[in-house]
Amino acid sequence: MKRFQFKLQAVLDHRKAIEDRLQVEFGELKREEARELAKLIKLKDELDAARKSLASAQSANASVDELSRRDEYLKAKRDDVRLQELTLEAVQAKVEAKRREVVAAMKDRKVLEALRDKQEQEYLQAVARAEQKELDDTASVRHARAA
Repeated sequence: MKRFQFKLQAVLDHRKAIEDRLQVEFGELKREEARELAKLIKLKDELDAARKSLASAQSANASVDELSRRDEYLKAKRDDVRLQELTLEAVQAKVEAKRREVVAAMKDRKVLEALRDKQEQEYLQAVARAEQKELDDTASVRHARAA
């Protein structure tokens, strides 16, 4: 008998290709998220350093101009942190949306794979029944000749 051939194999292959492409895009977005998170951590470290610098200048009785300059720098760092947090949130939203796309693509592929597996099992059962019928026919012919 001929081999099992899944009639929707081209569709399954296409869905696998879509899933693979989405996985690559998801990986790129995850790397972007990691870069943005690293930037945020760096900015928060700089903000902490600016706070400490302002505190040490205050305790050292620095000039008003020096305190004002450090305070402005601190405000700028706070703004940078807020902006980076917004950027990170936007990237995280993209990551989540892409993750949902990947999950949907995986489900689409798995549905077709399940159908293929079911049809293959049905095919194998039909082959086994046909072989058994052939064996039974051969055995009954032999039995009839022997009788």
